[in-house]
Amino acid sequence: MSKAIPRVTKALIPCGGKGTRMASLTHGGAKELLPIGGKPQVLWVMEECAASGIDEVLIVSAPGKADLEHTVREAAGASRMPAKVDVIVQENPRGLADAIRLGRDFARQSPLAVALPDNLFIGDAPALAQLIDVYQTTGKNVVAIVELNENNRDKYGPTAIYPGRASGDEFIIERIPDKGPKSKTFELGGATSAFTGVGRYVFLPEVFGVIDEVDGALQRAKELDDIPVMQILLERGRLTGRIIRGDFLDVGLPSGYIEADTRLR
Repeated sequence: MSKAIPRVTKALIPCGGKGTRMASLTHGGAKELLPIGGKPQVLWVMEECAASGIDEVLIVSAPGKADLEHTVREAAGASRMPAKVDVIVQENPRGLADAIRLGRDFARQSPLAVALPDNLFIGDAPALAQLIDVYQTTGKNVVAIVELNENNRDKYGPTAIYPGRASGDEFIIERIPDKGPKSKTFELGGATSAFTGVGRYVFLPEVFGVIDEVDGALQRAKELDDIPVMQILLERGRLTGRIIRGDFLDVGLPSGYIEADTRLR
């Protein structure tokens, strides 16, 4: 009999960034508390977590975000929210993989969902739940995949195209390109659309060893990003993608935030 795949009941939400792209709207406040449809942005993500079967959430915050900590702790156990919420402070924003590594003790050898608050999804099923379905089928780490085209290219921040192919809801990733300059937008190369990875993940406990591996090879003070971590997992046959059914909104950009606020009122 095959070994049962552990359920995903814990999620990490990284909120340690400075939000420089949203400074015109935040005026120095926590971008995760910007209201979308009358509800703080981070609470939309926590609600998605709860709807995906998540019981416990760890918020990775930054120094000076006491208002964010108050908001998420107060939401714990409320209707449509996770039962338990804890907060840990990332003293220096070294990158997404560094934020994920702060969840090592929280995960305790269990699979860990990661949900970036800059990304929201509107559809008939929670985005995170869609990833969990593929994790349960494949037993692999999973990254959310969305399809972008020329008409919506200006709505999203810099991202790289992931070569690969669809297999039902799963996206078989052939390669994960290095991250380009922050000013760069995706290039379709003549195609009508292409696929890229966005801010929902399911990681198995093996991810922490890979993060340590990547960190050990970095030059001092370099950003500890998620891309090289996923590249190693892919090379080892331990990563796949899930094509998200629904609309993807990058609320880390003013244009995406305004669209989300309009649609979710």
